[in-house]
Amino acid sequence: MLKNTPFFLEASNSEQACLLLHGLGGGVYEMQLLGEYLYQQGISVQGISYPGHDQPAAKMPDSTWEQWYGHILETHQALTKRYASVTVIGFSTGCPLALHLAASTSVDKLILLSPYMAIRYQWYYIFRLEVYLSAFGWLITDLPRRHLPIRDKAMRELAHQVIFFKTFNLNAVRSANELIAKVKLQLPTITVPTLIIQPLKDTVVDPPGAALIHENLGSAIKKLVWLEESDHIIPLDVEREEVFQQVGAFVLTA
Repeated sequence: MLKNTPFFLEASNSEQACLLLHGLGGGVYEMQLLGEYLYQQGISVQGISYPGHDQPAAKMPDSTWEQWYGHILETHQALTKRYASVTVIGFSTGCPLALHLAASTSVDKLILLSPYMAIRYQWYYIFRLEVYLSAFGWLITDLPRRHLPIRDKAMRELAHQVIFFKTFNLNAVRSANELIAKVKLQLPTITVPTLIIQPLKDTVVDPPGAALIHENLGSAIKKLVWLEESDHIIPLDVEREEVFQQVGAFVLTA
């Protein structure tokens, strides 16, 4: 059973914790199963909801990356006071937020799942969707949300039962893109061990964004894993067990 509510699972005698960051317009349900898996491995986990993502609404509210990041920073600071090691795990837009955190403060490890660095490009767009968003998007505040990008049909149905919004707020998308532009410049300054997992069949973000991060990170320890069958929400999709194992092994590696 999926739930779209923040969670904190404290493992006994654990010196390690993970902070789980969901995607834009999504929710903490995206990270729930991964959090439960890590907890079973003896790791404390906290999944949070960003401002503008924490209550059901007819339309997705307007919010900004600064608001999301403020909540993330506060939560991370609280975890570092309780645990010897804190790994930050971002999914989609949670990835540039995690990267910005690592560039701005001390982070032990980073794990990036389906990182949002650019919207998936199709040849028939002519221009990238970011161009249309900047040029004409101000005329439209919301776009309808299509079916969730999960190839596992049973899991997709469960996720549809707990999502809060049927739309995307375009001001929030533009704000996320402002953060991405900032993070691209910060990549060489980020030196923490980093694991990146990207599905090749992602229909939401451009898969080459994962390679861009991997190539430009200043980290001496960095690993890029490609998935063959999943869509965007890999913590819930058909290869989620591989995702869990890759993440768990990376967190537990000294």
